[in-house]
Amino acid sequence: MKKIYLFLIFLLFSATSYSQVILSLDDDRTYIDSIAAITKNAHSDSVKSIYSFKLSKLYLMIQDVQKSKEYLQQGNRLKTKFPFLNDVAIFYNSYSFLEKGDVDGFENALLEANNKLKKYTHTEAYKIRAVALQNYGVMQQRKNNEKGYMKILVHEAIPAAKKSGDSELISGLYKAVAIIFMNNNDREKASEYLRDAQYYIEVTTKKSPTLIESKMETYIINAENLVELKRFYDAKKVLDKAYDKLQNHPESNLNDSYFYSEGLYYGKQNKNDKALESFEKGIKSAVKHQNQIALNRLKFAEYEVLFKLKNFDKAKANLEYLLEKTPFIVDQKNYYNELSKVYNATKNYDKAYFYSHKYNVINDSLNDTKFKSEIVELEAKYKKAENEKKITLLQSQNEKTALLVNNNRLNSILFAVLSVLLFLIVLFLWILNKNQKKLSIQKEINHEQELSALENQQKLSVSNALIEGEEVERKRIARDLHDGLGSMLSGLKIHLKLAEKENALSPAEINTLLDNSIKELRNISQNLMPESLLKLSLEHALRDLCMANSNAKTEIEFQYLVQKPNLPKNYEIVIYRIIQELLINALKYADASQILVSCSQNKDTFFITVEDNGIGFDVFVKSNGMGLRNIKNRVEILKGKLEIESVLHKGTSTYIELKVKNETLNG
Repeated sequence: MKKIYLFLIFLLFSATSYSQVILSLDDDRTYIDSIAAITKNAHSDSVKSIYSFKLSKLYLMIQDVQKSKEYLQQGNRLKTKFPFLNDVAIFYNSYSFLEKGDVDGFENALLEANNKLKKYTHTEAYKIRAVALQNYGVMQQRKNNEKGYMKILVHEAIPAAKKSGDSELISGLYKAVAIIFMNNNDREKASEYLRDAQYYIEVTTKKSPTLIESKMETYIINAENLVELKRFYDAKKVLDKAYDKLQNHPESNLNDSYFYSEGLYYGKQNKNDKALESFEKGIKSAVKHQNQIALNRLKFAEYEVLFKLKNFDKAKANLEYLLEKTPFIVDQKNYYNELSKVYNATKNYDKAYFYSHKYNVINDSLNDTKFKSEIVELEAKYKKAENEKKITLLQSQNEKTALLVNNNRLNSILFAVLSVLLFLIVLFLWILNKNQKKLSIQKEINHEQELSALENQQKLSVSNALIEGEEVERKRIARDLHDGLGSMLSGLKIHLKLAEKENALSPAEINTLLDNSIKELRNISQNLMPESLLKLSLEHALRDLCMANSNAKTEIEFQYLVQKPNLPKNYEIVIYRIIQELLINALKYADASQILVSCSQNKDTFFITVEDNGIGFDVFVKSNGMGLRNIKNRVEILKGKLEIESVLHKGTSTYIELKVKNETLNG
């Protein structure tokens, strides 16, 4: 049972593991306990469920099988209401198949989890898919389908990992690809993937219980590969990175593989004493950690150095140990060959021949089996190809006979159909071209008529508006004269008559009445054409207008932001009338306490803004009043734009843009 759980742990973390040994450096229990505390205090069932699944994996990593099962059960209990967690659970529960020895069930569950999670686009789904695919690939590798494993890694697992954004996971998958190339002695290709693996593990910032182990393992494997490529300077830099961390953790099982890479580094440079020293440290570490795979690699590497040094007795002892501890026939074949070399070097030719013969027997057996398999496969392919060729030949003969019978008839029919079709196409194109010309001419005529009608309508509208505006202005002047100045003069006349009879008014009172009449006359004159606009500037005229209309109820603020005013007088009159009309409307209808009038200019555009905090109005309903129509017509004279925004009980804002260099007006 313990072996099964060790294999489960390897699969759970296979994206970051080089061999089937769980690497350890720091104590991860503190990290795992913090995750457990978060899980315990979480109020959401979905959060508790996903963290429970993760904890089941983490406790399996530190070989606490009981807690792993407890958290897996808790995750399954809380997942039922959440579709995503139900799909995730397929992955986490897949390892139960391996516990029962059901490899097919395990593989099917991994594929089902991957397919179910394809519909989700968040990072957790991509991460689980990448790990599931990589574990499925490991199972294919165990079936000697290393090509299938590579295909899964490159085309499916790595793209999913990149979408997850998990740099540690991406690094582990690149490392897995590199190891496949190393196994096939393609060191250059392996170097490319190890470079990427090292980059991703070094940019990882997210804390995890496997991060530091993954980083150290990446350095060690990369160093080993660089040594094999004889890039010793680069290998030393990477080894030093690993050593900086491992020197403070002498009990870590990462030292098993570190000393192997360090020994290779020295051995390839013929620094044999240092190489043996490193291998000896690695062997002691591997024995302590019961890491048989690392121990076998270290023993064989040590043998190669011993053989170079002609220490044949110890070299032979290493090979005999490896033969005893290695169950794989391919490795045994190589060890027999090496033993033959050792005995040949010591001139023990009988034993050299004996082990050479054993090597040849196994080699021939393996080659014969492979040769027979290839022959059977080639024969099957050949027979299949021959049968397919015969069937194809018969089909071709039958088809040729049928084609000969129908060929002439089909040609005749085809020629007739093509001729008729060609005639119809030509006729259709001729008619279409003729109609297009007529349609184009008619469209041009219609367009010109529409433009002319619109132009006449616009001119008529402007003329009507100007006439109506003049009529309104005349009525207002008549009303001002009648109600204001007329009333005052009439009153003065009456008082003068009374004064003749009764001596009722003093000269001072008569002067007051005359002064008021003169002021009223000036107000009427000011409304018709402000004196300040004629003699001074637009800014003075507008400022006087705002001050004259301010009262106890309504305060009018005026801002004039034009730096160098140089407008022709006819432009200034139009602008003055627009602002005068806007103020009259605001004072008359808005019931506002504050009105802001702002003017500014940018190159050839003059901007007017009038805002009040009054009662507002419905712009769509009251947009055709006389005042607004006068404003619109004056804006159109300067080819400008008018925009009114009004909110009931919140006020009205009017924005106007005027083109102040109009050739018609300027000319």
